[in-house]
Amino acid sequence: MGPRFRGTTPKRTIMTFASSAELRAEVLTACRVLTHFRIVEGFGHVSARIPGTDRILFTPRRALGLVTDADLLELDLDGRKNAGAGAPALEVAMHLAVFRRRPDVMAIARGHPRHVAAYACAAEPLKVAHGFGANLGTVVPVYKRPFLVVSREMGEAVADLLGGGEAVILQGNGMLAVGQSVAHACVQALFLEETAELQLMSLGAGFTPRFYTPEDAARRHGDDRVHEPIRAWEYYVGATEGRFTRNR
Repeated sequence: MGPRFRGTTPKRTIMTFASSAELRAEVLTACRVLTHFRIVEGFGHVSARIPGTDRILFTPRRALGLVTDADLLELDLDGRKNAGAGAPALEVAMHLAVFRRRPDVMAIARGHPRHVAAYACAAEPLKVAHGFGANLGTVVPVYKRPFLVVSREMGEAVADLLGGGEAVILQGNGMLAVGQSVAHACVQALFLEETAELQLMSLGAGFTPRFYTPEDAARRHGDDRVHEPIRAWEYYVGATEGRFTRNR
């Protein structure tokens, strides 16, 4: 029995789960999807707020493609471990800071996709110029400290920069995307990588991207904000499970 979509907020599609087992299964699916699409390789993490509690599920210090249910950790919002045998990823402070700051955020995906990493290496904000990117707003900002986010102070600085947004690029260190479900956070991460890839292709061809205005992004995001993430997630899961062959 999978997640059930029960409605929308002005920004996001919400997914609910009948049990903690379903939420854990969704986190593991996210680990496989992010690995399949190279949002993560050996490093990266996924976290999810456990509904109705002040606790989160968090992945351990292990490549996401290898994570099992037994590896998942349960932490409170101060980072104290309630369940699980291993150690959380080093950047747990960043996840905790965002969850404390943003009650609407139910999940976070953290990775190092190659095209976003190109912007991260240059500490260059990513402006949005295509449809799916409009889910991210108009500009994805850059946290300009080229270090792992390992302290509470650094995590709070990332949460400050994120504000009410959807994603942050970390200088020399990949990205973080948030969502109101595990699936939504992963879709946001994948849309961010697609945005970066298309813009680098456009710039490499000598074109000048026509960036979205706030009005453009709001209208484009509003056109199909309910079904777009659902449809995308179904595709990403299907491709990861080998149900069809991708052409690129």
